[in-house]
Parts: sequence; C-alpha cells; structure tokens
Amino acid sequence: MKNDKTDNHEQLFWEEIDQLFPDMIKAIASLSKKSYLSITNLRTGITWWSERAMDYFGMKENYTIRGMEKANRKIHPDDVATFKRGFKERVDGKNLDTAWEYRIQDGDSYNRFNAMARVLYDEQKQPFIIIIRYDNYGISDEVDSVTGLYTEPALNRHITQLLDNTRPSALLKIGLDQFSHINVMYGAAFADNILNKVAQSLLHMVRNIGYAYRLSGAKFVLVFDKISKIELRDIFNFIEDALANTITVNGKRIPIKISAGAIFLEPYMKETNAVRSRLTYAQNHSRYEHHSDLVIFNDEICGNNEKQFELIGLIHQCATSHFEGFRLFYQPIADTKTGKIRGMEALIRWELEPYGLISPGIFMEWLEEDPCIFDLGNWILRTALKDIGRIRDKIPHFFVNVNISAAQLSRKEFRDSVMTILKETGARPEELCLELTERCRDLDVTFLKNEVDFFHSKGIKIALDDFGTGNSSLSLALELPIDELKVDMSFIKDIEHKPQNQAMVQSIVDYANRTNTETCIEGIENQEVSDYIHQFGATWYQGYFYSKPVPIDQFETLLDVPH
Repeated sequence: MKNDKTDNHEQLFWEEIDQLFPDMIKAIASLSKKSYLSITNLRTGITWWSERAMDYFGMKENYTIRGMEKANRKIHPDDVATFKRGFKERVDGKNLDTAWEYRIQDGDSYNRFNAMARVLYDEQKQPFIIIIRYDNYGISDEVDSVTGLYTEPALNRHITQLLDNTRPSALLKIGLDQFSHINVMYGAAFADNILNKVAQSLLHMVRNIGYAYRLSGAKFVLVFDKISKIELRDIFNFIEDALANTITVNGKRIPIKISAGAIFLEPYMKETNAVRSRLTYAQNHSRYEHHSDLVIFNDEICGNNEKQFELIGLIHQCATSHFEGFRLFYQPIADTKTGKIRGMEALIRWELEPYGLISPGIFMEWLEEDPCIFDLGNWILRTALKDIGRIRDKIPHFFVNVNISAAQLSRKEFRDSVMTILKETGARPEELCLELTERCRDLDVTFLKNEVDFFHSKGIKIALDDFGTGNSSLSLALELPIDELKVDMSFIKDIEHKPQNQAMVQSIVDYANRTNTETCIEGIENQEVSDYIHQFGATWYQGYFYSKPVPIDQFETLLDVPH
C-alpha cells in the first residue's frame, strides 16, 4: 500500500515531466536496434509506430489506421493466421506473458519476429490501449546477454578496422568441443552458466593484451595486436589448461576441452568475410585433423606464401560474385556388369589466368565454412542438372551425383532450392543423387533422416560419400535409408596385397546387397584393379580407368567410346 510520502514523490515526478511523456516513449523505443514498438488506440484504430519500426517497415508516417500498415509488413503467408490470432488473444487479455512468433519479409528472405503485448483498460474495464514490442531476430544485439561479451557485428567491425589500417594482428578462434553433451546432461541454464564462466576466464586471460568476442553456439574469438606465433601458442596453452581445470559451476568442476584455430592478418588480406572463413577453417582442422591442437591458417594452408593467400582471396571473391572462374568437371560412373557409363559425378574446379586450373583441395574445405557456400552449391547443382540435359537423349536413366556440404544441408532453404532448380532446369528427380560429404555426418541423425525422407518422397536418391572412413559412417548407414554407399578409394589402393582391405570391401558390399543398397567403389585406376574388384559384386565403379574428371564437352565424347 502506498503511503503519503510515496504519493507525493509520484506527483512531483510526473508534474515536472508529464509534458515530455511522448518524447520519453520515443526515447525508450529507440534504445534497442532490434526492438520496435507500437501503441494502438483500440477505439479509434489508430496506431503509433516507433521510428525504428517506421524505418524497417518502410512507413511514411508515425500514425496509421489499423490495417493500413499491413501492405508494408509482408507477413509470411503461413503465419498470417498466427499473427491475427495472437493479436486478438492479447486484446482479449489472454497469453499476455507469452510471446507469439511469425515471419516478416526482408528483401528476398524472411526474418523471424517475437512479439509481446500489454493491454490498458478504461474505467469500464474495456480494452483501451494495446502496446506491442516486436523483437526482430534478424538483427543481432551487439552484446551477448549470456556472457556479456561483444558479438559478431562488433567483431566484424574490429576486423575491418584492422584490415583498413594494415595493423599486424592475430585472431584466435576457440570452440568448446562436445558442449552439446553438457547441454543435454545438465540443461540449458547450467550450460549458459558455463559459457559465462568461460567468458570471464577469457577476459581475465587477455586483459590488457586482447579483446574477446562471443560467436553463435559455444565459440569465441580473441583479437590481439602485435603478437608473435610463440606468444600466441603460449596463450593457447594457458587457455587450454585453465579451461580444463578451473571451470566450476554449482560446486561441480567441469573440464572443458577446446579446439582452436588462428590467423595472422597480412597486408594483402582485404576482406573481413574471407578472414572469418579462414579462421573457421583453421578451428575445424584443429578439431577434426589435429586432435584439438592449435592450427594457424597461415602455416596450415600456405606456409606464409603471399601468392597463395592472394589466390585464396581471389577465389573467395569469385564465389561471392557471379562465380567467375568456377567450372564443373565430371567423372564417369560405370555399371559393373556391363562396363558402360551410366552416370557421372560433378566435381568443382576453378580456372582463371594466370593461375591455371586449381583443384578443390586448395579452396573448397575452407570455402565450405563461408556463407557463400550455399549460393555456390546452388550454382553447382544448377549447372550439373543443365548439363545432364545434354546426355538425357543419348542414354536413358542417366544420373548425376552432386556433393552436398553440411553447411548447405543445414540451411532451411535447401529443400526449396533443390526443388526449384530441378524445375528451372527441366531435370527429373530420378536423375539426381545427392552425396552427403564427410561433415554431414556431424549433423543430428534425426535431422538427417528427415532430410533423406523428404528427398526420397520427391524421387531423389541419397549417397553416403567416403564410406568406411571416420567414426560415424557405419552408424549413419544403419540409421538412415541411404540409397548408395560410396566405398572410399583408400580401401582400394593395393587391395590385391591387403587382406584387411579385401575383407572390409567385401563386408561393405555384402551388407549393401542384403539391404538393397547400391555400392560404388572409387579408385579404379586400371584394368587389373577392375578385374580384381569384380569379385566383390558392387553396383558401380568410378576411377581413372574410365576417365579422369573432364569438362562436359569431353565427357560427351566418352559416351561414344566402348568400355
């Protein structure tokens, strides 16, 4: 209950600033970049919109008659009913403590919105005013609420400044390995507590010498000015030891295992996105190839070769603008029973003067870590499906295998992209086989099964590439309804003299035959290997014996050559 003193304070407060109340509302609404505010008079139907809402929705006035702004707010067709129902429920006083979500178009894509509402009532207890705050999830806050660290937009600005000033700096990206297990075992609140503890430890360890940023998930980036490789490795070792031994939450000591990649900025590096993708490449190599030891991109890829750096930068630039220099080569896939070519695998190359023909081993692995991989992947798919149209009339039931990266598959737009490209090119679903590459094995099994089931429902086949390598090949083959297993060529090298390889290949083919799954044995280099492999009973062969990868014009001539 209020006392007289409180009432007096309230009166004094408002009599001084009441006339500024509209300006106060505007100021409050402007404090967040990702939040918009609307206030609707339910009697008149007039809505006041904050300045940020006006800018985002393209409105010309602060005040609109209810419904007039809908032409500007292009709500996703699937979400229109959700939005209307959510609005009506709040006007009726229901679910006021619950947000409702929907999507609004932003250019060619949609951003997810989260809305919360409050209703003010008149003297007759009738709804009078509804206030709605809209959070645009397409806009990132620059300070992470869990860790208190600056986020990616601030990191990108920092990198851009360093590149513009050509300052000798280094970036260290740290990933908390197997953090998802902690999330499952202890829950999200406990996991967030760990992230906060890690962030505070990193801030403590880089104080006065560097800056710390949080990325999405359980990843962090540290930025240092004027640091040597020896000093950077010492810092990594210090961080690795500290996180393995000092993180305690609710009395539990949680050993944190990390992987880390680094990059030293050089004068010939120009693009922030290219730096970020190379940094991610190094961190992934640390995790998957180097037992979580620190990987420095400069050493791992180019050995500080300036021309090599320039080449990678140029390829990245081409991947983000019209795909100049990219070409598809095709390698035949032959029927083991007849020896005739019945399909082909699409393989990416890059070629511009004066660099010559560059294999994907130089650029593809780190390019897969960049957002441009989705558009480049669509270009590859579209080109391959156009090219198969040149062969369709020559060989019935001909097919093309196209490699799909985890970064493509995990994008929600991927399904629609594949179906749209099929329609655009006139290709038939049964002419396409999507090959899941190695990193796809790290995706959630339930998610993968849903994707495989979707493409099967459309008549598209799915292959598992490099089968037999890595820890998860067998488990995925057991979990997913895969159409084809591609036996990695490492099993075929010198197979005539390796009983272990013979047993492995035979067991893979036997398993596939028992489960009505096709097999493709890669690495068939000559007639002797082809003859020897024939005993195993696989479905398809692929290798230099039939042809090295060639452009589509040369590939067409192969179809006229008997095998």
